[in-house]
Amino acid sequence: QEATVSIPLDSLQTRLVAGLIPDWSGYEYQQPTLNPFTSHNLLYDFTLPVGYTGIGISHMEGKWWLRGAIANVNANVRGPGEKSPVLAYRVDYSKGEFDGWGLAGLHGKAPNFNTGSNTMAHLFEVDGYYLRGDWALQGQVSFGTQKEGAITPDVNGKWRDSRWWGVSGLAGYMFTPRFQGLVRADYINNKANGGGLFA
Repeated sequence: QEATVSIPLDSLQTRLVAGLIPDWSGYEYQQPTLNPFTSHNLLYDFTLPVGYTGIGISHMEGKWWLRGAIANVNANVRGPGEKSPVLAYRVDYSKGEFDGWGLAGLHGKAPNFNTGSNTMAHLFEVDGYYLRGDWALQGQVSFGTQKEGAITPDVNGKWRDSRWWGVSGLAGYMFTPRFQGLVRADYINNKANGGGLFA
C-alpha cells in the first residue's frame, strides 16, 4: 500500500516525499484500520487513483497542510518502463479542533483499459469533516473526466470521453465508547458516457 521516504528540508514542517504514495483524495484513508467500515465508499472504489509513484513536497504551516507530487498514477497497472507523470496535489485546512476541509486534484495521463495506453484525466474533489463529542460527520464531492475513458464506444466503435461527478457522506454517533452507529450514503452520476478511474 505504501513505500515512502520523508526527508526534512529546511525544517520538520517541509519535507521531500518519494516512493509509492497512497492517494490523498477524499475523507477516507487507504489503510483499513483507519476506516470505520470494512468497505470504502463508491467514489473511493470507482473514481479515485490508488496511489502515486514519484516525488513531491509536503509543507505544514499553522492550520494549513499543502502537498504536491509529480508522479506516475496507478503504477501497479502499467507495463515495465511505462511512464506518464501527472501533477497530484492536496490542500488541507483545519479550521479548529473539531472541523476542517480539504481539496485534492490530479491532472495528467492515467492508465486507460480501453486504449491500452495512458489518456488525459482531470480529477478534482472537495471534502470536509466535523468531529465533536459523540458525533462524526464527513463528506466529499468529486468531479472527473478521462479522454476515451467511456464504458462503451459510440456506434462507430470510437471510445468517447468519460465524465462523472459524485457525492459521499458519512455520519456516526457513539452510543458508548465501544458502540458506534454509522450510516454512509454514496452517489455517482456517470451518465455522460459512463466512466470512472478504473484501477
